[in-house]
Amino acid sequence: MKRRVFLLAALAAAAAPARAASERFEHGVLWRVSRKGNAPSHVYGTIHDADARLAELPASVGGSFERSRSLMLEFLPDAYTRERFIEAALFLDRQTLEDQIGADDFARVLEELAPIGLSREFVAKLKPWGALINLRAARGDSVTTLEAQLLQRARERRMAVAQIEGVEEQIFTFDECPMASQVALLKHSLAHRAELIELANRTMDAYLERDLAAIWRLREAFIARYPEVAAHQAVMTKRVLHDRSVVMAFRMQRELRRGDAFVAVGALHLYGEKGVLALLGQDGYRAARVY
Repeated sequence: MKRRVFLLAALAAAAAPARAASERFEHGVLWRVSRKGNAPSHVYGTIHDADARLAELPASVGGSFERSRSLMLEFLPDAYTRERFIEAALFLDRQTLEDQIGADDFARVLEELAPIGLSREFVAKLKPWGALINLRAARGDSVTTLEAQLLQRARERRMAVAQIEGVEEQIFTFDECPMASQVALLKHSLAHRAELIELANRTMDAYLERDLAAIWRLREAFIARYPEVAAHQAVMTKRVLHDRSVVMAFRMQRELRRGDAFVAVGALHLYGEKGVLALLGQDGYRAARVY
């Protein structure tokens, strides 16, 4: 049985500074981050999808990476963490996915996950969030992700490598999401599968244009069309994006203080007044767009 799981998680500000931060961090995926007394580092916004257009790092990104001393990623997967994530995504009691979402939607999940080789028995024990993550994996290309490219290069150069989150923190982000929200978002994803695939394609286009604001607007426009799940989307946005950005901005400073670090996180963690660049600014760092 082939088991594939796609791995992956706000400080208040006055209204005027918040708007200024949003405008500053609307465009660009590579930023030079500096603070008095520390050598400059770089923060790079990635996209977690695999796409043939991401097969090579942009020249400016590759150049900044080659001049860096260390690499910090959101998460460093290995054999143990993959197995632990799979275990956490499964019901370990008598519950089943079909019990939670009904027979019709369970049949749709089976159909959508068939291309990645998941058995009926395995899918039946997936928690709704586990099914959601695998739905995303099911449409990925067989291309190396940006994070994997960076990690391979770092190991070839024998760079110091660190992670922002541990596997238990990543699990907590999803596992503590209310079951009602997990079920509602899975059912919604199944009902609007084609639209979500188109959204992902347009998001990739915006990412390649380095347009963080466009990525955010695409996401917000989609959510606005379906107010019946808006509250559940808000739960997931807080848990996966905003709460984790606070943690990221705090933990990456360990490497930023040492200087010459290259930190890679999901691109939307850079955007706006709740993003890591604005949060770093509150701690005295200056961010200048490179690419």
